[in-house]
Amino acid sequence: MRVISGEFKSRKLIAPKGFKTRPTLDNIKETIFNIISPIRLNASVLDLFSGTGQIGIEFYSRGAKDVYLVDSSREAISVINKNLESLKLNDEIKPMKMDAIRALKGPLKEKNFDYIFLDPPYKSHELLNEVLKLIISLDLLEEKGSIIIEENKDYDLSEAISTDDFDIDTRTIGDKIIFFIKRC
Repeated sequence: MRVISGEFKSRKLIAPKGFKTRPTLDNIKETIFNIISPIRLNASVLDLFSGTGQIGIEFYSRGAKDVYLVDSSREAISVINKNLESLKLNDEIKPMKMDAIRALKGPLKEKNFDYIFLDPPYKSHELLNEVLKLIISLDLLEEKGSIIIEENKDYDLSEAISTDDFDIDTRTIGDKIIFFIKRC
């Protein structure tokens, strides 16, 4: 696993051992960033369920400045901190050890983000729906911001978001589907 582009291009990142954390594969990460590039300079980014922190780090490497990495796993936060330390980003990127709902209702409820990346635990569709509804109800997305979701192909986004209010673009890669969501 590595940073694909930007200031930290080709720098290696570590991931927790085992299957609790499923880092985004490089081909999926490349697809995501090819579609959204160039990102807004000094963008604000929220990576919920951040696992290794690689998506937030990739955003930072490409010019984002206000990056939050949220994960409830002690092991994931430990790995995130090691990745930030290896890149000397400890003071630049903000890791938060807490569950997504608590983070959104608490310290993040007054923030606005240009990009929100969601890659919840495997088959956690109800949790993802709850998080999406909360993001929308708290108005956490900047006017021209994007929500990016990496999920399994069987996920039905229409249970959480009205297609009348959002433009939704999708890409399927293997057994994954990537949603790119913007306000209409």
